[in-house]
Amino acid sequence: MASLHAFTSNSTPLATMQVPADNRHNNDINVEHANKWTFLVANHIRFSEKRVNCIRLIKPKQHCLSLWLEKIVTGGQCSNLFVEQLSLDEISFKRLKQLCIDYKVALVNLMPNKEQKDNVVKGPW
Repeated sequence: MASLHAFTSNSTPLATMQVPADNRHNNDINVEHANKWTFLVANHIRFSEKRVNCIRLIKPKQHCLSLWLEKIVTGGQCSNLFVEQLSLDEISFKRLKQLCIDYKVALVNLMPNKEQKDNVVKGPW
């Protein structure tokens, strides 16, 4: 019997940002939370500079992505989770979204802008 995961392939991110974002949006997301971490899970996007409490992880293969993100959120040490081109099946996405709500984690889907050469995440971190 086929899994329901095989029949659903769309998800809606909690927030989507074009990367690099123009400067007028710098104040839209507050990424500073005491004693918690900002995670960037990406292959092609990097932080613009090294900052305290920020971690960049190489994005795992698609079949592992949901489990990785859930573990990051449920670890209780994450305040912001930025993911490059987040694409999960509907059930996995709804589960991740609920975990983010429960653990008070901001989930942001970063969509690289292929027209611009520098894919750099810039922000107050």
